[in-house]
Amino acid sequence: MKLSVLINNFNYGQFLRPCIDSVLSQNYPDFEVIVVDDGSTDDSREILASYGARIRSVLKENGGQASSFNAGFDAASGDILFLLDADDAFLPGKLARIAEIYDRNEIDWCFDRVTTKEDDQPPVELQVTLFDKRETLRKGGFPSLPVPTSGLSFRRALLSQILPMSVATDVVLSDNYIKFAAAYLGRGAIVETPLTFQRIHASNRYTGTSRAKTLRPRIMIATGLELARRYDGLQALGKSLVAGGIAQTTSLLKLRSEARNTVAGGPFGQDAASEVALMAVRKRLGNMLRGGQS
Repeated sequence: MKLSVLINNFNYGQFLRPCIDSVLSQNYPDFEVIVVDDGSTDDSREILASYGARIRSVLKENGGQASSFNAGFDAASGDILFLLDADDAFLPGKLARIAEIYDRNEIDWCFDRVTTKEDDQPPVELQVTLFDKRETLRKGGFPSLPVPTSGLSFRRALLSQILPMSVATDVVLSDNYIKFAAAYLGRGAIVETPLTFQRIHASNRYTGTSRAKTLRPRIMIATGLELARRYDGLQALGKSLVAGGIAQTTSLLKLRSEARNTVAGGPFGQDAASEVALMAVRKRLGNMLRGGQS
């Protein structure tokens, strides 16, 4: 069984070598490393060139994380595909242990939890929970999938039903869409004991940043719209995500308006651009509820 590790990178040159080396040092006998560089302007491409034939580099113009997922999938030839952000790393032995879980279980995907402690060692024993919430998702329920991009892996047959995904700028349509789609399409497993290191740093685009609060409703809305558009059985979940994102956006706009009024001592009204965007999303939600084109 061949494995493919798809590393997505954008200006993470300072973390790129530890990331790639953590994969090249794995003890599994048959795997490939594909690094998609999303238009980096730092020294990332020089670093990639230094690895020669040990990795496959896919160099593209900047198009966002979703476009990197698509490009990596197109280049991969493995039976099982792993996603990895360029600022994170795999713990020793991860590939072999995840491959064994696929061998022993009839699963379509496997997500392993992450640690944020760089010196953590892989656990001796793994705690694996088999996961099948397909019916819950069809009913609009939200299963708990608290695993970031670097802890995700999929059988090729499953991921081919998810990718290519719609391209979105920034991180508003990324791993949340993939996780919900995978859980809807197949049976999986969650490794409760971490096999991946997630690096928290000042350059994170979402995790642990001040942007997370304002990005979260945008992520919910984009994910809900895309899931409902692509999968008939996820209409209820999509509507719930969009409605929740709108509620959070409305709350943020209200707080922003109140803050402006307090600071300036007078009424300034809603932010025009944000209000127009919110009205557009409400219109799209209305179309979904009426069964029209989102």
